[in-house]
Amino acid sequence: MLLVISACSTDDGSMDEAKSHTNLKIIVTNSEKEPVADEKEVKIIMNCPDVVLLHDSERIIQVLTNLLKNSLKAVKEKAGAIQINVGDYPSEVKISVKDNGVGIPADKQKNLFKKFYQVDASLTREIGGSGLGLSICKGIVEFHGGKIGVQSTPDIGSTFTFTISKKST
Repeated sequence: MLLVISACSTDDGSMDEAKSHTNLKIIVTNSEKEPVADEKEVKIIMNCPDVVLLHDSERIIQVLTNLLKNSLKAVKEKAGAIQINVGDYPSEVKISVKDNGVGIPADKQKNLFKKFYQVDASLTREIGGSGLGLSICKGIVEFHGGKIGVQSTPDIGSTFTFTISKKST
């Protein structure tokens, strides 16, 4: 819960930040070492060039970790695969987390980034969570001058993609 609280904005709508030069390759490589991936025997594939940005690295880690944990919840044990790709473009960096998990129905995708929204809100739902993670991710990404979105097909998987402006905010 501390991680969630740390991302909340202040009363005036701003967000506390600590800018530093961040090598995204290090962040992605470290996120690949998620213990749940080993426990579930999920394969994580990483494709990331050396890209250094001046941004709040803790917040970028928070977004990537949240997306990775969501993918780990969605994939099947011993059959799951997650791919993390980083694209370096002139004005932005594009990061995607793709899985072969349960997928999300099209009619549920538009609300994914709203606070407290959960695809399966039933009491017997299989995948846990508070419904805050993606909303927080959206706030962090937008604060860094980027956008976040999803492409998903039920029973095939999901790809969450976010961009980060190379222009320091």
